[in-house]
Order: sequence, then C-alpha cells, then structure tokens
Amino acid sequence: MNTENPGCLTGVARAIALVVVLPVRLVWDALAYCLRQLWRWILAPVGRALGWLIHHLLVIPLRWLWEWVLVPVGRVLGRLLHYLLVVPLQWLWEWVLVPVGKALWWVVDLLLVTPLTWLWRHLLGPVCRTVGAALAWAWRIAGAVARAIGRAIRWVLWNAVGRPLAWVYRVILTPVGHWLRTWVWEPLAAVGRAVRAAAREVRTALFGGPR
Repeated sequence: MNTENPGCLTGVARAIALVVVLPVRLVWDALAYCLRQLWRWILAPVGRALGWLIHHLLVIPLRWLWEWVLVPVGRVLGRLLHYLLVVPLQWLWEWVLVPVGKALWWVVDLLLVTPLTWLWRHLLGPVCRTVGAALAWAWRIAGAVARAIGRAIRWVLWNAVGRPLAWVYRVILTPVGHWLRTWVWEPLAAVGRAVRAAAREVRTALFGGPR
C-alpha cells in the first residue's frame, strides 16, 4: 500500500501537467511555425527587395553623384576660391597693407614718437625731476619751519600768558585762598555752628526737646 501511493500520485501529477502544458505547447509551436513561414515567405523577400531598391536607387546614385559631381565641383570651387580670393588677399596683404602699415608707422614714429621721446628725455623728464626734487625739498623745509614756528608760538604764549598766570596763581591766589580759608571761612563756619547750636538750645527751652 505504501509502495503504490507514490506511483499513483506521480501519475496523477503528470496527467494534470500534461493537460495544462499541452495546449500551451501546441499554441507555441503553431506560433513559431507561423512566424518562420512569415519570415521565410514574406519578411525576408520584402527585406531583400527593399535592400536591393535602396542600394540601386539611393546608394549607387549617391556614390556616383559624390564621385562624378560633388568631388569635381568641390575641386573646381576650391581652385576658384584660391585664385579669386586667397591669392588676391595674399597679394593685397604682402604688397599693399604691409607696406602701407610700415609707411604709416614710419610717419607716426618720425612725427610723433621720436619728437615726444626726445622731448621727454631732454626737456620734460629733467624738468619734472627738478620740480619734483624742489617740491620735496620745499616740503621738508616747510615742515621744519612750521615746527620752529610752532615752538616759537608756544614759547611766546607760555611767557606772555601761561607764566604770568602761573605766577599769579602761585604767589597771589594760593596765599589769598589760604588766608580766606583760615581767617574768613573757618570763623564764619564756627559762627554758623555756634548760631545753630544756640538756636537748638532756644528751641529746646521754649518748646521742649524733640519728640
């Protein structure tokens, strides 16, 4: 009993798989056959025919047009451009523009650059250097003079104003202030204190002490 069950289950499984897979395989084989026949009898001949048409109607004419028309025309146009444009421009550059440019530069150098160089080297340069040196010397001397004038003004102000004021403060105002403080302010302060003490005693005698 145990040895027959696996065989029965395997047979049942195989039968079910065959029932499920067989239609799919039949459809697959039929589709593959149809595609092979389609490629063999329709797609491949049509592709070969299209390739032949493209080769004979497009590639060969374009190759012939390139070899026998475009290349010769390009060579002719290149020669024409060389002889009608490049050669004249080269001749114009070598025999007209370069000589004219050299002549203009020679004129500019003769009439402008050389005179200005000579003027700067022999006149303007020395004058500018001399004027610059003179201005620098004058600036230094002016600084020294200004410092000397400042010291003189400070000396005059000190001796005319500062020294007398210091002498007045030291000799007159300071002793007067000491005298006033000793003989006027301190006695007045003592009198004030005595008056305030007497006023307190009178107020105490009249009205009694503070509550």
